[in-house]
Amino acid sequence: MKILKTILKILVIVLVVIAVGLWLFLNSKKPDYSGTLILPGLTEKVEVIFDDYGVPHIYAENEEDAYQALGYVHAQDRLFQMEIMRRVGGGRLAEILGVELVSTDRFFKTIGIEDAADISVKDFEQNSDTPWNRGALAYLKGVNHFIENGPTPLEFTLLGIKKEAYTPKDMFLIIGYMSFSFAHGFRTDPIVTKIKRDFGIEYLNDLAIHWVSGDEMMHNYQVPDSTITDAIALQTTRVVDRLPAPVFLGSNSWVLGPGKTKSGKVLFANDTHIGFAQPSVWYEAHIECPGFSFYGNHLAGYPYGLVGHTRRASIGLTMFENDDVDFYVEKQNPENENQVWEDDHWADMKIIKKTIKVKGSKDVQFDVKTTRHGPLVNGAMEDIDSLGSAPVSVWWAYTKFPNNTLKASYGFAHSKSMSEARKAAFSISAPGLNVMYGDIEGNIAWWAVAKLIRRPKHVNSKAFLDGASGNDEPLGVFDVRENPQSENPAQGFVYSANNQPDTIYAKADSGKGTLYPGYYVPEDRAKSINKHLRSDIKWDTETMKKMSTDVVSSSYPSFASNIMAVLENESVLQNSSNHIEAVKVLKNWDGSHEIEDVAPTIYNKLIYNILHNAMADEISTITLDAFLSTHMMKRSIKVLINNESSVWWDNINTKDIKETRKAMLIDAFDRSIRDLEKQLGPDIQEWKWGIVHTVEHIHPIGRKEPFDKIFNVGPIPIKGGNEVINNLGFTLNGSGWYQVTYGPAMRIIIDFSDVDNALSILPTGQSGNVMSDHYDDQAKMYADGNFRKMMMNKKDIEENQIGTLTLKSN
Repeated sequence: MKILKTILKILVIVLVVIAVGLWLFLNSKKPDYSGTLILPGLTEKVEVIFDDYGVPHIYAENEEDAYQALGYVHAQDRLFQMEIMRRVGGGRLAEILGVELVSTDRFFKTIGIEDAADISVKDFEQNSDTPWNRGALAYLKGVNHFIENGPTPLEFTLLGIKKEAYTPKDMFLIIGYMSFSFAHGFRTDPIVTKIKRDFGIEYLNDLAIHWVSGDEMMHNYQVPDSTITDAIALQTTRVVDRLPAPVFLGSNSWVLGPGKTKSGKVLFANDTHIGFAQPSVWYEAHIECPGFSFYGNHLAGYPYGLVGHTRRASIGLTMFENDDVDFYVEKQNPENENQVWEDDHWADMKIIKKTIKVKGSKDVQFDVKTTRHGPLVNGAMEDIDSLGSAPVSVWWAYTKFPNNTLKASYGFAHSKSMSEARKAAFSISAPGLNVMYGDIEGNIAWWAVAKLIRRPKHVNSKAFLDGASGNDEPLGVFDVRENPQSENPAQGFVYSANNQPDTIYAKADSGKGTLYPGYYVPEDRAKSINKHLRSDIKWDTETMKKMSTDVVSSSYPSFASNIMAVLENESVLQNSSNHIEAVKVLKNWDGSHEIEDVAPTIYNKLIYNILHNAMADEISTITLDAFLSTHMMKRSIKVLINNESSVWWDNINTKDIKETRKAMLIDAFDRSIRDLEKQLGPDIQEWKWGIVHTVEHIHPIGRKEPFDKIFNVGPIPIKGGNEVINNLGFTLNGSGWYQVTYGPAMRIIIDFSDVDNALSILPTGQSGNVMSDHYDDQAKMYADGNFRKMMMNKKDIEENQIGTLTLKSN
């Protein structure tokens, strides 16, 4: 008995020692929010005050010291996120995550991000004496000091990642990845081409390939074969699904002039719609030094805030959604596989050898062949190399023009006037952005910035083009002065919701105008925003908060009523008590997507079943799933279902029967009710939106058990939905469980009558360090639609601090 007691005591002691050791080990990984650290290279002491949400407020004597300090504190909170972001663009994920990511790496190494980054680095080095170059290098110096001297993040230990110094190339790889996620042509064009070729132009005519006529638009104010298309659609969907990094998908922003506000000063709002992940994409930081004051949202591994404000002006972003990707079907020389036809001769393709390092396996080596248009993508598609498909190349604007994003983002933060901000904005070639602007003087503006490609009039840029004849080649670019834009319009506000912008050639005396092709979303959010802003109320931060978190759809209720009208007097509506009640719910729906609402649960199930009934017989399940993830799908729902004579209603597998819209809607409605009864039970009052619509912020390591319980945040029931202002988006699917995959990556509101108390919120928290108290301290606030202050007043910051970190050179 004594021996047993002794053994138990020893076991208890061992367990306590292990627990204490583990606690000390994990605690050593926490960020330093107070104390004194040596940061070699500083010219003066830097003080970093962390507020009660972990946001660093950096006080320095000069900008280079400030950016070096930013690099250090950014790295201690987000180093693993930085690592993932640079590896995505460089095609280096398999090196740390294994063979499952080889195809993703091959895709990114093929489309040219790394090669474009190499060119950008050369330009960066040639501008070594510019302030934006020096600030970026100082930032990298701070990041690298943490890598060399700070604690190794837990993720690096778990995955066995060796820490590597950051270089200027990494910044451009990160911007390249961001640009890819803006390029919806990679996802949409293959689907359009497949439908056109396999079923005919009449099938495309019944979808919203471009823009829905009559929809709300942003107005100017100035003085191969099926195998390849299926494979590209599938691969781009796979790439997005597998990525351990967030994808940029949309955004809202609106800026109100003095005449629309209670304070008589500009009111500014922005929420960028980005794929949810943990940590969330933006890192907030505030810099103060002589001659410069800036509060911004920063990407991991990137020095300058892409969204942010000074006490004088604010810059925000949404996705332009312009079409900057074209696919070309090339004609390959049957006698020489390394040549393609160019106009009147065989031309050699450029061949670049690439290597993918794979964790736990051999390196993968392959060639990227490049034509005058760009790289062949066949080799980057899984299961296609030996299928004999025609070679297809991709022309992508991002890889064709100098990358000025670094210089432009520095210029935004340092602009002293609207004209300086405009100049910085229009220096951007790609990705396409809507730059939103407001300032203390009362100016407001929206600029759609990108190099807009001139194409021949006969070209449909949404379909694959002829790469051999020379007839479909780009003709150059439009003058940026003719890009869609608006400055101080008479209506008193500007806005952007990723909808179709007004024409290029917008000059009042030109007499010309054309809508630029793109992957724009339907009018829903734009319509809601316009309805709010055209009201006679005088706006303040409180009314702006309510608008930012509005969950009422401007379009769905009337559309649901139209569907019910088609089914009027049909017996299916009386099939059961739940059928009867569902009709009442949809007819009385005001468009709300609150957690307790039942209507959106029924509506989204119904829409999925209608689309499945209409399209699954024509296009493969692979292509349908890819289609459901595109903006084209969102635009097409209304166009298709309102068209009683659409060719999509007829099931091509029933040769002797011609199905009708009504028959398809009857079946879809009946199936929807029965599906929901199986999924959620017989009580229709329990079919609540918050049960099926949830968000889980997934960490790259949290994709596998048991690490999901440690690193992931959620799942959390959340209000909102697709294309309401509070755009908590998901992909329609047959399961009826709607895992929110993207939404506002931050919400900011700035009243220029009180800049020091601007408002913000992040989806989870400021830190990506799981041991930090600020890893997920904003998650519930975000889901509930609440905000916190973006403090710029030092006294307020000091009164709400968790610690001060002093950085010295020695």
